[in-house]
Amino acid sequence: MKIKNLLIILFIISLVTLMPIKSYANKEKNVIVEKKDINLALQNGCTLVKELKHINVLRCNEDVALMLNLQEDLEVFAVDSGANTQIKANLVQDSGNMGLGRKVVVLDSGYNYNHAELSSSYLGGKDFVNNDNDPLDDNGHGSHVAGLITADGVNSNAKGVAPNTGIIAGKVLNAQGSGSFSSIIEAIYWAVDGNDGVYGTQDDFNADAISMSIGTNPPYTYSKTNCDNVLPSLTAAINYAISKNVAIVSAAGNSGGAGVSIPGCISNSITVGAVDNKDAVASFSGKGKTVDVTAPGVSLLSAWTGTSYVYASGTSMATPVTSGTIALIKYQHPSYTVTQVRNALGKKGFDTSYGYGRIDAYSAVNY
Repeated sequence: MKIKNLLIILFIISLVTLMPIKSYANKEKNVIVEKKDINLALQNGCTLVKELKHINVLRCNEDVALMLNLQEDLEVFAVDSGANTQIKANLVQDSGNMGLGRKVVVLDSGYNYNHAELSSSYLGGKDFVNNDNDPLDDNGHGSHVAGLITADGVNSNAKGVAPNTGIIAGKVLNAQGSGSFSSIIEAIYWAVDGNDGVYGTQDDFNADAISMSIGTNPPYTYSKTNCDNVLPSLTAAINYAISKNVAIVSAAGNSGGAGVSIPGCISNSITVGAVDNKDAVASFSGKGKTVDVTAPGVSLLSAWTGTSYVYASGTSMATPVTSGTIALIKYQHPSYTVTQVRNALGKKGFDTSYGYGRIDAYSAVNY
């Protein structure tokens, strides 16, 4: 029976190859297409939107996309101090560990490198929205996220977890705080391989983590399972980063019991939920099988656009608190693998709200 079904599938594929479809309903969407599949998609009426190094984005009729099993280029959104004391990062800082020499790539809405809290930590970046080398933040979310990692403490209530850590900024979200996974996939490879796109050369960033405070809305949330097969190209990019010993830290999303958003629902991501200042899981925090740890994410003060500061809540805020903790861990243990870092972050019994527990930077550094 299995062999017969396989033959039928292969026959259908051969028909598709030989006889492009001529007409369909008018509804179209952007899809992600691997290089090897582009000709077949073009034969069936798709048009090229953008050609990237690892994938292409095409505009296809929905019926064609379904027939060719093409992945939609889903829209992704930004998911929206006292945290240092709560996770005992202040004790780590008091010991002299401020994350000096460590690096985190932040994929978000950009970086306000003119802000007093952030200017000293900027190590360059790239804008994947406007396709240039200036990732200046025109939304604010990315700067808030970055500040929770590395703010210098000019405003003492906004000091980051690892103030001396360097930030490489990949702007993947626009001024409205939304973007596409095609840009994120390219940005992950860039974060690992550097500007020349070749791993192991002098321009590699050698970052400790890629921090992504981004996610999808329902129905693209998952509570009982992972989402590794939903966007295989994204899963492959995350696995590639981890294979080069770069941790992926992702927000669990803000959909509560509806589940964990993409990319947090991908198995090998370190996925972060949010707690308040009393360690209670926030009602909005994405819950599910793929939550790994939780961190403070309610009413945290950080940098924004211009010279401003704002308070914000979300798993977006919990994610950089965790990324900053990874920088502290790597300062103390520079040879740690991603697996060792993951183990240091969470050591309690698992549940779908807290993961393996609320992070404790002091315990993690001394793991």
